[in-house]
Amino acid sequence: MNLAALDWLTQVAERLHRGYVLTLDYGYTADRYYSPTRSQGTLQCYYRHAHHNDPLINIGQQDITAHVDFTALERQGDRCGLSTLGHVPQALFLMALGLGDRLNQLSQLQNTDSQTVRYALQRREALHQLMNPMELGKFNVLIQGKGLTDPNQCPPKGLTVPPLM
Repeated sequence: MNLAALDWLTQVAERLHRGYVLTLDYGYTADRYYSPTRSQGTLQCYYRHAHHNDPLINIGQQDITAHVDFTALERQGDRCGLSTLGHVPQALFLMALGLGDRLNQLSQLQNTDSQTVRYALQRREALHQLMNPMELGKFNVLIQGKGLTDPNQCPPKGLTVPPLM
C-alpha cells in the first residue's frame, strides 16, 4: 500500500478551496483489497508490458507497483474535508463522458482512403483499450470535491451513464 498517497491527498485537500479531485488508478475498495481470496497481495510487476508478480526478476528493468486502496483514499478525504462524489470504473466514466459517441463517429467515415481508415482503426483500438475490462478499463475513478456549496452547480460529468436508447 502506498502510504504516501494519504499524505498527498492531505496536501491536495489543504490547497483546494473549491473544486474536484480525480484519482484514476487500478485498485479496489477495502472489502476486495483485503479479501482472503487475495492471498497473493497486490504487488504488480510489469516487464515489456507483460504482468507477473515476482519483483526479484528483471531487477532494474521492470515497473513494480501495487493496487490503490480506494477506501483508504475516501476515508482520508473525509478527514481532510473532501466529499466523495462518486467511485466508478474507468470504462463507465468514459462512456458517461461520451466515449461511445466518439467511437460511433470513428465508425462513420466520410473519407475512405486507406490512410484515413488506418488512422480511424488505430484511434478506435486505443479508445477500446481505455474501456476494455481486461486492460485499462479496469482502472477506477474516484471523484471527491470540496467547497461545492452552490445548489445550482451540476455534478461532475462521468458519474451518470445516459440511458441506452
